[in-house]
Amino acid sequence: MEEADMGTYIHFVGAGEDGNRTTIELSRIYNEIRDSLFYEGHNQPQNHFHIHSYPCTKTTGLDVKGHFIILAGAINDPCWKEARETLHKSNPYLMMTIGAGYEYPVIPNLSLPFNNECLAFTDRFLVEPVKIAQLVLQIFFIHMPWNICKMGSIIDYDLSETKHAFAGKVIKVIKMVSDKEHYRQNFSRFLNENKADLNRSRRILMSLWGKEKVLSVSKASELGDEMDFFVRPNIQRMLTLHILLEDCPDFMAIIFIAF
Repeated sequence: MEEADMGTYIHFVGAGEDGNRTTIELSRIYNEIRDSLFYEGHNQPQNHFHIHSYPCTKTTGLDVKGHFIILAGAINDPCWKEARETLHKSNPYLMMTIGAGYEYPVIPNLSLPFNNECLAFTDRFLVEPVKIAQLVLQIFFIHMPWNICKMGSIIDYDLSETKHAFAGKVIKVIKMVSDKEHYRQNFSRFLNENKADLNRSRRILMSLWGKEKVLSVSKASELGDEMDFFVRPNIQRMLTLHILLEDCPDFMAIIFIAF
Protein backbone atom coordinates (compact mmCIF):
# COMPACT_ATOMS: atom_id res chain seq x y z
CA MET A 1 0.00 0.00 0.00
CA GLU A 2 1.42 3.38 -1.03
CA GLU A 3 1.55 5.61 2.04
CA ALA A 4 0.44 9.24 1.88
CA ASP A 5 3.26 11.62 2.65
CA MET A 6 2.95 13.71 5.83
CA GLY A 7 3.12 16.77 3.59
CA THR A 8 0.07 15.71 1.57
CA TYR A 9 -2.39 18.62 1.41
CA ILE A 10 -6.14 18.20 0.92
CA HIS A 11 -7.68 20.37 -1.80
CA PHE A 12 -11.22 20.95 -3.00
CA VAL A 13 -11.84 22.12 -6.55
CA GLY A 14 -15.31 23.16 -7.67
CA ALA A 15 -15.67 23.10 -11.46
CA GLY A 16 -18.34 24.77 -13.57
CA GLU A 17 -21.47 26.54 -12.38
CA ASP A 18 -22.60 23.93 -9.85
CA GLY A 19 -19.04 23.31 -8.68
CA ASN A 20 -18.42 27.01 -8.10
CA ARG A 21 -21.66 27.27 -6.11
CA THR A 22 -20.36 24.39 -4.01
CA THR A 23 -17.06 26.26 -3.57
CA ILE A 24 -18.95 29.30 -2.23
CA GLU A 25 -20.96 27.21 0.23
CA LEU A 26 -17.93 25.21 1.35
CA SER A 27 -15.84 28.34 1.90
CA ARG A 28 -18.62 29.88 3.98
CA ILE A 29 -19.07 26.79 6.19
CA TYR A 30 -15.35 26.09 6.60
CA ASN A 31 -14.35 29.67 7.38
CA GLU A 32 -17.00 29.86 10.11
CA ILE A 33 -15.55 26.90 12.00
CA ARG A 34 -11.88 26.74 10.97
CA ASP A 35 -10.41 28.50 14.00
CA SER A 36 -12.13 26.06 16.37
CA LEU A 37 -11.28 22.86 14.49
CA PHE A 38 -7.64 22.31 15.32
CA TYR A 39 -5.90 21.49 18.55
CA GLU A 40 -3.27 23.89 19.85
CA GLY A 41 -0.18 23.93 17.68
CA HIS A 42 -1.92 22.37 14.67
CA ASN A 43 -3.76 25.35 13.13
CA GLN A 44 -1.22 25.40 10.32
CA PRO A 45 -1.47 25.64 6.51
CA GLN A 46 -0.58 21.98 5.88
CA ASN A 47 -3.57 20.94 7.99
CA HIS A 48 -6.07 23.36 6.45
CA PHE A 49 -8.60 22.56 3.74
CA HIS A 50 -7.51 24.36 0.56
CA ILE A 51 -10.56 25.43 -1.45
CA HIS A 52 -10.43 26.46 -5.13
CA SER A 53 -12.56 27.10 -8.20
CA TYR A 54 -11.90 25.88 -11.72
CA PRO A 55 -10.96 27.32 -14.22
CA CYS A 56 -9.41 29.92 -11.87
CA THR A 57 -6.86 27.29 -10.82
CA LYS A 58 -5.46 27.29 -14.37
CA THR A 59 -4.26 30.87 -13.94
CA THR A 60 -3.06 30.56 -10.33
CA GLY A 61 -0.70 27.67 -11.11
CA LEU A 62 -2.16 25.31 -8.50
CA ASP A 63 0.33 22.52 -7.79
CA VAL A 64 -1.44 19.35 -6.65
CA LYS A 65 1.25 16.79 -7.39
CA GLY A 66 1.24 14.18 -4.65
CA HIS A 67 -1.78 15.75 -2.91
CA PHE A 68 -5.39 14.64 -2.33
CA ILE A 69 -7.98 16.40 -4.51
CA ILE A 70 -11.74 16.36 -4.11
CA LEU A 71 -13.33 17.59 -7.35
CA ALA A 72 -17.04 18.34 -7.68
CA GLY A 73 -19.37 19.62 -10.36
CA ALA A 74 -22.14 18.63 -12.74
CA ILE A 75 -21.34 15.66 -14.96
CA ASN A 76 -22.79 17.33 -18.05
CA ASP A 77 -20.73 20.50 -17.56
CA PRO A 78 -17.75 20.65 -19.97
CA CYS A 79 -15.79 22.54 -17.30
CA TRP A 80 -16.09 19.58 -14.91
CA LYS A 81 -14.85 17.22 -17.60
CA GLU A 82 -11.93 19.52 -18.44
CA ALA A 83 -11.01 19.91 -14.76
CA ARG A 84 -11.04 16.15 -14.30
CA GLU A 85 -8.60 15.62 -17.16
CA THR A 86 -6.37 18.55 -16.22
CA LEU A 87 -6.07 17.69 -12.53
CA HIS A 88 -5.35 14.05 -13.33
CA LYS A 89 -2.41 15.14 -15.49
CA SER A 90 -1.01 16.99 -12.45
CA ASN A 91 -0.32 13.57 -10.86
CA PRO A 92 -2.12 13.89 -7.51
CA TYR A 93 -1.79 11.22 -4.85
CA LEU A 94 -5.54 10.58 -5.16
CA MET A 95 -8.56 12.25 -6.74
CA MET A 96 -12.08 11.78 -5.43
CA THR A 97 -14.22 13.07 -8.27
CA ILE A 98 -17.85 13.77 -7.35
CA GLY A 99 -20.25 13.93 -10.30
CA ALA A 100 -23.60 15.53 -9.56
CA GLY A 101 -26.70 15.31 -11.70
CA TYR A 102 -27.09 11.55 -12.03
CA GLU A 103 -27.66 8.73 -9.59
CA TYR A 104 -25.59 5.57 -10.01
CA PRO A 105 -26.02 3.32 -11.98
CA VAL A 106 -27.97 5.63 -14.35
CA ILE A 107 -25.06 7.76 -15.57
CA PRO A 108 -24.03 9.09 -18.96
CA ASN A 109 -21.16 7.73 -21.00
CA LEU A 110 -18.03 8.63 -19.03
CA SER A 111 -14.49 7.41 -19.22
CA LEU A 112 -13.58 4.89 -16.54
CA PRO A 113 -11.88 6.17 -13.39
CA PHE A 114 -8.17 6.86 -13.70
CA ASN A 115 -5.91 4.56 -11.69
CA ASN A 116 -5.47 7.27 -9.02
CA GLU A 117 -9.10 8.42 -9.11
CA CYS A 118 -12.24 7.41 -7.28
CA LEU A 119 -15.34 8.38 -9.31
CA ALA A 120 -18.16 9.08 -6.85
CA PHE A 121 -21.89 9.50 -7.40
CA THR A 122 -24.30 10.65 -4.71
CA ASP A 123 -27.84 9.57 -3.98
CA ARG A 124 -30.82 11.78 -4.73
CA PHE A 125 -30.63 13.50 -1.33
CA LEU A 126 -27.15 14.87 -2.02
CA VAL A 127 -27.52 17.01 -5.12
CA GLU A 128 -27.78 20.65 -4.01
CA PRO A 129 -24.48 22.58 -3.75
CA VAL A 130 -24.89 23.11 0.00
CA LYS A 131 -25.38 19.34 0.49
CA ILE A 132 -22.35 18.55 -1.65
CA ALA A 133 -20.35 21.16 0.32
CA GLN A 134 -21.29 19.49 3.62
CA LEU A 135 -20.33 16.07 2.23
CA VAL A 136 -17.00 17.38 0.93
CA LEU A 137 -16.18 18.86 4.34
CA GLN A 138 -16.98 15.52 5.96
CA ILE A 139 -14.64 13.77 3.51
CA PHE A 140 -11.94 16.21 4.64
CA PHE A 141 -12.58 15.31 8.29
CA ILE A 142 -12.51 11.57 7.54
CA HIS A 143 -8.92 12.01 6.38
CA MET A 144 -7.73 14.22 9.25
CA PRO A 145 -5.90 12.66 12.22
CA TRP A 146 -7.92 12.78 15.44
CA ASN A 147 -5.02 14.31 17.38
CA ILE A 148 -4.81 17.26 14.96
CA CYS A 149 -8.43 17.99 14.11
CA LYS A 150 -11.31 17.80 16.61
CA MET A 151 -13.58 16.34 13.92
CA GLY A 152 -11.07 13.70 12.80
CA SER A 153 -11.78 10.00 13.29
CA ILE A 154 -11.13 8.61 16.75
CA ILE A 155 -10.73 5.21 15.07
CA ASP A 156 -7.41 5.20 13.24
CA TYR A 157 -7.81 5.75 9.52
CA ASP A 158 -5.75 7.48 6.86
CA LEU A 159 -5.73 8.48 3.22
CA SER A 160 -3.70 5.47 2.07
CA GLU A 161 -6.62 3.22 3.09
CA THR A 162 -9.00 5.21 0.90
CA LYS A 163 -6.59 4.98 -2.01
CA HIS A 164 -6.10 1.25 -1.56
CA ALA A 165 -9.86 0.61 -1.37
CA PHE A 166 -11.27 3.03 -3.93
CA ALA A 167 -8.64 4.14 -6.48
CA GLY A 168 -9.73 3.11 -9.96
CA LYS A 169 -13.27 2.38 -8.70
CA VAL A 170 -16.76 3.81 -9.18
CA ILE A 171 -18.52 4.37 -5.86
CA LYS A 172 -21.90 5.50 -4.59
CA VAL A 173 -22.23 7.74 -1.53
CA ILE A 174 -25.31 7.54 0.71
CA LYS A 175 -26.03 9.51 3.85
CA MET A 176 -28.54 9.80 6.70
CA VAL A 177 -29.06 12.03 9.74
CA SER A 178 -31.15 11.42 12.83
CA ASP A 179 -32.01 12.65 16.30
CA LYS A 180 -30.62 10.73 19.26
CA GLU A 181 -33.95 9.17 20.29
CA HIS A 182 -34.51 7.35 17.01
CA TYR A 183 -31.06 6.90 15.50
CA ARG A 184 -30.94 3.10 15.89
CA GLN A 185 -34.25 2.46 14.16
CA ASN A 186 -33.52 5.11 11.54
CA PHE A 187 -30.13 3.53 10.88
CA SER A 188 -31.75 0.11 10.45
CA ARG A 189 -34.28 1.62 8.02
CA PHE A 190 -31.45 3.33 6.13
CA LEU A 191 -29.60 0.03 5.68
CA ASN A 192 -32.76 -1.73 4.56
CA GLU A 193 -33.55 0.99 2.00
CA ASN A 194 -30.07 0.54 0.50
CA LYS A 195 -29.75 -3.22 0.88
CA ALA A 196 -29.49 -3.85 -2.88
CA ASP A 197 -26.42 -1.62 -3.23
CA LEU A 198 -24.89 -2.93 0.00
CA ASN A 199 -25.32 -6.50 -1.17
CA ARG A 200 -23.55 -5.76 -4.48
CA SER A 201 -20.69 -3.91 -2.80
CA ARG A 202 -17.07 -5.03 -2.98
CA ARG A 203 -15.60 -2.51 -0.54
CA ILE A 204 -17.27 -0.22 1.98
CA LEU A 205 -16.22 2.71 4.12
CA MET A 206 -18.80 3.56 6.78
CA SER A 207 -18.28 6.86 8.55
CA LEU A 208 -20.31 7.33 11.74
CA TRP A 209 -20.83 10.69 13.44
CA GLY A 210 -22.49 11.44 16.77
CA LYS A 211 -22.60 13.68 19.78
CA GLU A 212 -20.26 12.52 22.54
CA LYS A 213 -23.15 11.27 24.71
CA VAL A 214 -24.85 9.50 21.80
CA LEU A 215 -22.16 7.46 20.05
CA SER A 216 -19.24 5.52 21.52
CA VAL A 217 -16.67 3.18 19.95
CA SER A 218 -18.63 0.15 21.21
CA LYS A 219 -21.92 1.46 19.80
CA ALA A 220 -20.20 2.24 16.49
CA SER A 221 -18.93 -1.35 16.42
CA GLU A 222 -22.48 -2.60 16.96
CA LEU A 223 -23.70 -0.54 14.01
CA GLY A 224 -20.89 -1.98 11.91
CA ASP A 225 -21.97 -5.49 12.89
CA GLU A 226 -25.55 -4.64 11.87
CA MET A 227 -24.37 -3.49 8.45
CA ASP A 228 -22.51 -6.78 8.01
CA PHE A 229 -25.88 -8.55 7.70
CA PHE A 230 -26.48 -6.64 4.44
CA VAL A 231 -23.15 -7.31 2.73
CA ARG A 232 -21.47 -10.38 1.32
CA PRO A 233 -18.95 -12.24 3.49
CA ASN A 234 -15.29 -11.26 3.41
CA ILE A 235 -15.66 -7.89 1.68
CA GLN A 236 -13.33 -5.10 2.79
CA ARG A 237 -15.20 -3.00 5.35
CA MET A 238 -13.65 0.10 6.95
CA LEU A 239 -15.01 2.28 9.74
CA THR A 240 -14.41 5.81 11.00
CA LEU A 241 -15.97 7.50 14.02
CA HIS A 242 -16.30 11.24 14.62
CA ILE A 243 -17.56 13.37 17.50
CA LEU A 244 -20.00 16.02 16.31
CA LEU A 245 -20.01 19.59 17.56
CA GLU A 246 -22.91 20.92 19.62
CA ASP A 247 -24.65 22.71 16.73
CA CYS A 248 -24.65 19.57 14.56
CA PRO A 249 -27.27 16.79 14.27
CA ASP A 250 -27.21 14.12 16.99
CA PHE A 251 -26.27 11.30 14.62
CA MET A 252 -25.10 10.90 11.04
CA ALA A 253 -23.92 8.01 8.87
CA ILE A 254 -22.17 8.21 5.50
CA ILE A 255 -21.44 5.05 3.53
CA PHE A 256 -19.09 4.90 0.53
CA ILE A 257 -19.91 1.83 -1.56
CA ALA A 258 -17.54 0.49 -4.23
CA PHE A 259 -18.95 -1.82 -6.88
